[in-house]
Amino acid sequence: MSRAPISGFVIAYNRASLVGTSLRSLRFVDELIVIDKSSTDDTPAIARRYADKVITVPWSPTVEETRAFALEQCRHDWIAFLDDDEMLNPAAIAHLHAGPTADAVALPLRHWILGAFDPEAYYWPEHHIRFFRKGAVSFRPVVHGGMQLHAGSVERVAPKTQIFIEHLSHRDAEQWIERTNRYTSRPSRVNVEAEGTDLIDFAHRRIDHWLARGGHTDGDDYPAAVALLRAIYDMVDRIKAWETQRGIDGAAAFRARCAELEQAYDALETSLGIATGMHR
Repeated sequence: MSRAPISGFVIAYNRASLVGTSLRSLRFVDELIVIDKSSTDDTPAIARRYADKVITVPWSPTVEETRAFALEQCRHDWIAFLDDDEMLNPAAIAHLHAGPTADAVALPLRHWILGAFDPEAYYWPEHHIRFFRKGAVSFRPVVHGGMQLHAGSVERVAPKTQIFIEHLSHRDAEQWIERTNRYTSRPSRVNVEAEGTDLIDFAHRRIDHWLARGGHTDGDDYPAAVALLRAIYDMVDRIKAWETQRGIDGAAAFRARCAELEQAYDALETSLGIATGMHR
């Protein structure tokens, strides 16, 4: 008996260096769709080499804001999807190509952070659903909380099987910080638990939390480095929540201070007889 047909989708933006490999790993599906978020590099041209359909939509800051739309474009009842920096390894392709064994399949992700993957780092193993039956999963525009599971059965693939996704997520610290700022600026996101009100104490606890999740390093600083990056994400998220709680509006404060200075300049012109304004 042949397997049920599968639709696949990838949401892409300016990922010309990776998207071709990502799409090749999904070529086993019966329909492959790329949702391009108005890329300005060669991503659309590369996508057209592999995809059956490329749909251009306006740019948005995170992938979660586009997944529901992508799912609506899929014709078949079974869905495989990846982000544009994710690639199925050959064993994962063979596993999914064989057909579904549950309503949803959660695959382990090998995160590549600072250009490397280390099984002793905090992030291994971490599972993400990337294959499901329609109705088993729905999407909402919430950063790191956009997938809602409705499945009756989920296959959680064991890391020892060597079936996994390569997630080429952060080539360097600069990209991590850029993404941290973009993600934590979204109003709809999963926030880190406040764990009290003392910000310094919070920072120390988050560092300890992520360090403790890693394995023994034998003097290798890599697990510590990525744990610190993960803690930085939490700290930035917490500070932005603190700003919101206090009603801090730096732009408004700057405008008010400029207005005060402008008034002071007017008074200075009057008292000293000097011109500080525009050329007359």
